[in-house]
Amino acid sequence: MADLNFDHERIMFTPALLYIDYINLHFKYYLKKKHEDITPYDFTYLANIFYYPNCSQKDLAELLFVSESNVAQIIKRLEKNGLVKRDVDEKNKSRRILNLTEKGKEIHFKLLKEAYEGEAKFFENYSPEDVEKFKKMLYDYSQLAINSY
Repeated sequence: MADLNFDHERIMFTPALLYIDYINLHFKYYLKKKHEDITPYDFTYLANIFYYPNCSQKDLAELLFVSESNVAQIIKRLEKNGLVKRDVDEKNKSRRILNLTEKGKEIHFKLLKEAYEGEAKFFENYSPEDVEKFKKMLYDYSQLAINSY
């Protein structure tokens, strides 16, 4: 495993985005090792469909900053695996509405539990106030990034 013990000066001059990427890459690696039927991006798709029920494929593409064809391809596989259902929007027949199946919700909650357990290990030496502040800062950073890049 790579040793990321940077000295203080290097830590301060490394963009926060790089550290966020390391965290993300490690979680994707974990998912790949632990769940052979779940791809690293499935968690992101399942979580967004869970938090935005009845969203369209276009809505999901906009949320995730990916193409609609990318969403269609992943949704097709998730649907085949029984995790997502696509229904025709009654108001617009060309639009597909996405929701998780019961199996999809079970998988989502299982993955979410694993993510929380990993976070708990990471945050065990920090106060609840520090964790809250850190998460708030990450959220703010994510919102600013949407408008900055």
